[in-house]
Amino acid sequence: MFRPADDVSPSRNPANSRLDTAPLARNSRVIWRVIAAMSVTTIVAYRATGLSFALSSAITILSCVLIFLTVSCCYRWLRPDPWISFGAEACAQLTLVLSLGIAISYPLATAGFPYCDALLNSADGWMRLDWRTYLHFINDHATLAVLTWLAYRSMLFQFAVLALALVTASQIARLQQYVLASALALFLTLAVFTFMPAGGIYSFLQIEPAEFANLSPIMTHNQTQLLDALRTGQQTMVDQMQGLITFPSFHAVWAILFAWGFYPIKQLRFGAIMLNLLVIASTPIQGAHYFIDIVGGAAVAGIAIYAATRLTGDATEHAPSSEGIRACGETSLPGIS
Repeated sequence: MFRPADDVSPSRNPANSRLDTAPLARNSRVIWRVIAAMSVTTIVAYRATGLSFALSSAITILSCVLIFLTVSCCYRWLRPDPWISFGAEACAQLTLVLSLGIAISYPLATAGFPYCDALLNSADGWMRLDWRTYLHFINDHATLAVLTWLAYRSMLFQFAVLALALVTASQIARLQQYVLASALALFLTLAVFTFMPAGGIYSFLQIEPAEFANLSPIMTHNQTQLLDALRTGQQTMVDQMQGLITFPSFHAVWAILFAWGFYPIKQLRFGAIMLNLLVIASTPIQGAHYFIDIVGGAAVAGIAIYAATRLTGDATEHAPSSEGIRACGETSLPGIS
């Protein structure tokens, strides 16, 4: 999965080369089938649990998807350019995958299985990892507090850079594999979450605000409040989607997927690895995760990457032919150095 032979330069993509679009089209169909399955599952789950979804909260998501798909169609039919077309389509697909994954977590949270916080905390103890000491260490160092805050919130920015870099380097198949791996990882994470819900370590250890006065975590005690409201039926309308999953950590999953996604781009590889190690280091504090959540996330990421690469094909560049020119049109993207 991480091979030196995969090295490519972001400046690849000469004007006199073409992509073999057949495997890319097959990969895209696989991803759309997964999205269709997620959509059906979401509809059935909401109906079965009596939850309703505020469509107003989905306007931004649907607008982004529509923009990406419009760009994809324009560069597929009106001004053929497979790099831009498949790249924009992959962006639309990831937007849907992540949105559906978060939406599905709400009806799954109503299943009501016992919280497993005690088990997760015991696992941290077995690994000789003291979460409270780690919290105080980050809180007492202003630089670390800022760096972990920025790293934890870097995920959408990273995807924008990843999509641009892989499209520019003609690594469209890698981008599609990343999207499919994210979908498969969400499936595994949601399955575990259903049977092993957790309220988060801030609630379990009863961490007071004074202990993280210099921090601004995304999740603290509010995760338990959200889960309890869904379990008791106090919340039946989903209007502002937030992450509900503690174990396995999807932030840890995504950090590993990003490092893997950037790996073929040698100019960005080191920076991506360092940044995502910082993301992983920030996850326990900024996301209210146990350390074992990161271990679980790493296992999920490994399975998802393996499955995604097995389910998809690669695309290679080749010299243009008259048939290729008719099929793909002129393609030329500027490189980055």
